[in-house]
Amino acid sequence: MKKPNLIAVLDLLSAFLLLAWFFLPLQGGAAKPFYPWGMPFIWNGAAAALGTGPGFAPGAASGFAPGFLLFYLVPLYGLWRFTAFFTVLGKKPHLGPSAFLTGVTRIAAALLAAVASVLPALTFADSAAWFAAQVPLTWVSGGVAFAVNILSAAAFLSSINERNPVYLQYREFRRDAKKQALDPRQEKGKAFLDVFFRIRSKLLVAFIGIISVIILILSVTLLGNYRTTILKAVGDGARTQVEQAAAAYRVNLGDTIAMGEYVNRQVELNKGAEFEYHDLAIYTNLKKEVYLDQGKPEFPDYRAEFSTLFPASHFPDLPALPGGQVASWFSAAGSGSSRGRVTSIENPADGTVSYMAPIVKIDTVKKGDERVRRERLLGFSVITYDRTVIMRPYFKTRVTVSVITLFFIYLSVALTYLIGNYIVNPLLFLRMSVRKISDLLAAMMRGETRVTASTLVYNDYVTSRDEIKSLSAEINDMVSVIRGIVPYISASTLKNAESGAASTSRKELAFLFTDIRGFTTLCEGMQPEEVVTILNRYLDLETEIILNNHGDVDKFVGDEMMAFFEGPLKEVNACRAAMEIRHAMMEEKERREKEGLPVVSIGIGINVGPVVFGSVGARDRMDFTSIGDTVNLAARLEGANKAYGSKSLITEAVYEKVKDEYLCREIDMIAVKGKNEPVRIFEILQEKPKAQPKLMEIKNHFEKGLSAYRRCDWKAAEKQFAQNVELFKDAPSGVYLERVRVYAKDPPPDDWDGVFRMTVK
Repeated sequence: MKKPNLIAVLDLLSAFLLLAWFFLPLQGGAAKPFYPWGMPFIWNGAAAALGTGPGFAPGAASGFAPGFLLFYLVPLYGLWRFTAFFTVLGKKPHLGPSAFLTGVTRIAAALLAAVASVLPALTFADSAAWFAAQVPLTWVSGGVAFAVNILSAAAFLSSINERNPVYLQYREFRRDAKKQALDPRQEKGKAFLDVFFRIRSKLLVAFIGIISVIILILSVTLLGNYRTTILKAVGDGARTQVEQAAAAYRVNLGDTIAMGEYVNRQVELNKGAEFEYHDLAIYTNLKKEVYLDQGKPEFPDYRAEFSTLFPASHFPDLPALPGGQVASWFSAAGSGSSRGRVTSIENPADGTVSYMAPIVKIDTVKKGDERVRRERLLGFSVITYDRTVIMRPYFKTRVTVSVITLFFIYLSVALTYLIGNYIVNPLLFLRMSVRKISDLLAAMMRGETRVTASTLVYNDYVTSRDEIKSLSAEINDMVSVIRGIVPYISASTLKNAESGAASTSRKELAFLFTDIRGFTTLCEGMQPEEVVTILNRYLDLETEIILNNHGDVDKFVGDEMMAFFEGPLKEVNACRAAMEIRHAMMEEKERREKEGLPVVSIGIGINVGPVVFGSVGARDRMDFTSIGDTVNLAARLEGANKAYGSKSLITEAVYEKVKDEYLCREIDMIAVKGKNEPVRIFEILQEKPKAQPKLMEIKNHFEKGLSAYRRCDWKAAEKQFAQNVELFKDAPSGVYLERVRVYAKDPPPDDWDGVFRMTVK
């Protein structure tokens, strides 16, 4: 059995969690738990009995809510993914339409579970006590549902990028960039910090921050206004209520039956009130006369005479209203008439707020000869509210606003990610394309990659129609310009130009010069365009071979080419390139002969030695090249091939480095024009493993003849050279055969050293 992949395991885990959630007991608005599978049958109508409107009350009479059948999609999804798990074991996750459908359904199923988990709070949460009464399983199941939804949404949004092959290429590009880091630990730490400075992170922080601030300000402002409105409405209603109660007692003073009916009526009205109060009570003391026009009246205790808590009782058993509390209230109220004045009293310990109005009776008393109206305090009407009852609509609204706020923040994160893809991805792809071109140019300048225009290809992956697309097009045009310039710049020039300043150094280099023989005759009668085409054909063959053998083309002069090699194997590489060029030119010659076209041959000269290498030219037009006798001698050797009829001539310094790998023969001791010191030169015949027996025979005859030639033994020399000419038509032997015959008739002077001195370049 194959091992399941990680995505399949996570898919199975999410399916299992959603299935388990569907059958776990959750807490609703009452003490009994409910099960998500029963919501369509129990979430309807009965919650009206709880004062919450249409909703849910477990165990009560219920109807049928067909809309809640949507929650059955959660277990259906779980079963689907549970069975699908066994069909994807060991298989790589695919990103086709089925994967898209799976991602959407997973988000929908998890969202339904999350909605079902938060629905009781939206319906019944009217105080902090409701949340405190929830069992831990409620929080765990709801948290799991939200976590599955968030992870599903994140996986789905990520899969959108995974379906884009260019994004996969960019991800591979980033992975390679990390591998190339000089200090992986430092790069890793830097990458961690760079996450916070990426465009997508900035967009996310900016959008979420703005949206959160706007929603927070609106929520706080509206909730604050709503809270103030509720408190004002309750306060206004309470003031009116206690004033009416005080007036009713004053009117019905002494009529216990009338007051009893009034209290009973208030009890019935309170049952259907939006803000149900806890108690409406009348506190009185008729035994002691207290007049409000006294300076500092002494207040007695006031006993409860009527209360909605005990509507059938006269003087119910309730705590009295202490006189000290009344004195404190009057002291805070200040001087003046207190008739109709209502005050509110907070009791944080009990979580209540009371509104108290004085019951004042106007008495007419005789003061001397005059009758004076005085305000007698009979007691107080007091209405008490539980603060949770007052704040119930505010708390429910706050819960609703909080849920909606979180939902919109969640939605804004997803939308920001999607919108960010259209903004960020083109920039990422643009960066990848530019970086590839930059790395390629840097590799060329460091000499790590061949300098060829064909490799400088800019891939435009930007598909949007905006400024980013225009920028990508401009970069493509710039790369096209660079691609057009690169063929005219040698690798050495490009490499040394990296420093950005003129420089000169001494180097040990091997130089290879080539010249096409008979090219001028070949091009007679041709149009200039044809001449350039043929020349480019030959030079392209030579350049390709030189570059493949770790060399670099310094310059072209008509049909001549100058190349150089560096490194410990420079002599071997130069000779290998020479032999491959000869082979390629031979194939080209055979092809042209079959087509009846004129043919050409090639001469090659190779030398090695120290040179001055650096920038040469004017201030605004520089070139990197080599200067020195080593370069001049290599050029003279290429020209010396004409005098000897040879193909590839090398100096003794080169010969000492390649003699174990190549079959060579000594050609002569020559002194090039402008130099008196002679040099020994050799001709490369073939690689030793590939050398044919006739080449060994040519070499032996030639070297014997050369030895006799230098001893002035003209007959012996003529014999050896003549055999090479007759048997193999060896051109250098033919040159020496003519020399020997000339010297046999007219011997050289006695001080002749055997050196051939060239009078032309």
